Amino acid sequence: MKEYDLKIGQQIKLLRKAKGISQMKLAELIGVSYQQIQKYEHGVNRISVSRLAQIANAVGFPLNSLFQGEPDRVSEEPAVYADLGEDEKTLLVYFRKIDDRLKRAVIDILKTMAQNKTKKIRK
Repeated sequence: MKEYDLKIGQQIKLLRKAKGISQMKLAELIGVSYQQIQKYEHGVNRISVSRLAQIANAVGFPLNSLFQGEPDRVSEEPAVYADLGEDEKTLLVYFRKIDDRLKRAVIDILKTMAQNKTKKIRK
């Protein structure tokens, strides 16, 4: 069962990060310590069904989304990504695999590129 606890924890972490919610914020939303969130995400502590429901509600995904997907796949409900093209889905998959510092750099680069394109269009 320990392996399954870890998979659920990884899915919680994936969904939490997809929504841009910190461990501290999630902990506040469900009434536990951030250390408890860390334990859940690392599969150290098992999670009751009622707590899983609280977590799913806090991150804004259906409860069954905690039981879906592979770590290297987009795991949220398809409706969330209905408007994304294949290239966008691929970018999201690889974006989630890089560390937070690099994510920030990629976002900054994309913002700059988008702003430059907007400026060229206005000219």
